[in-house]
Amino acid sequence: MENELGYELGNLTLAQIQDPNRPTQTTFSLLGMEWELLPEVFPPYTDPGPGLFASWVPYEKGSRFLEMGCGAGIAAVIAAQRGCERVVALDINPAAVETTRRNAARHQVAARVTALTSDLFDALDPAEVLDLMFWNTPFIEAPEDRPYQGQIERAVFDPGYGMLRRFFRDAGPHLAADGRIYLGTSEAMGNPEKMLRAAADAGFQGRRYRTESVEIPAAEFADSPVVKAHTNERGTVEMDFTMYEFRRN
Repeated sequence: MENELGYELGNLTLAQIQDPNRPTQTTFSLLGMEWELLPEVFPPYTDPGPGLFASWVPYEKGSRFLEMGCGAGIAAVIAAQRGCERVVALDINPAAVETTRRNAARHQVAARVTALTSDLFDALDPAEVLDLMFWNTPFIEAPEDRPYQGQIERAVFDPGYGMLRRFFRDAGPHLAADGRIYLGTSEAMGNPEKMLRAAADAGFQGRRYRTESVEIPAAEFADSPVVKAHTNERGTVEMDFTMYEFRRN
């Protein structure tokens, strides 16, 4: 684990989400639409990343699209709305899969969205081939021996980037010859060098596709020495949300 700030912010964010005194939301607004949210699903409205990434994906009409780690199913629903021929949404969290199904029904695209409980690609038919894959990755690297303490943690932490390595290893058989992969991450909070190495080891070449810088008020977090060390004179912590595109070598 190399990014101390990312790990600290990940833990602080989880503490805020899991605070028993925090108001519970069963619906939220994002990208001009209303969405349902079940408990034990990461709330996409808590940071800019999910909305930015879902809006940046270059959906193509008639293509076959996969949203990995679908959560509330935002990208899957938008893909169906944009005319993707087949949309598959996978998540290891059963509550996320049910949330995705509900949101597909809410936005009248249920017939075009297949949501499955899956550990990465495990539930996918071996013969399934997709043109576009998107994953808002759990880009905060945790120690390799850190156990998950609940489903929401799976949307935040990737111990040792083991999930990312498995993703690239197993994506190949399911990606069309000219297919593309889009991953949401953060260069300030994640480990882009390790991500690119994992991709290269599996035969993929990555490039920065799009990025947006944000400033997060340090006061939003606990009195953390790590956050303090990265706080600027404006009292904010400079962050980014960055999407990478990957193609076969």
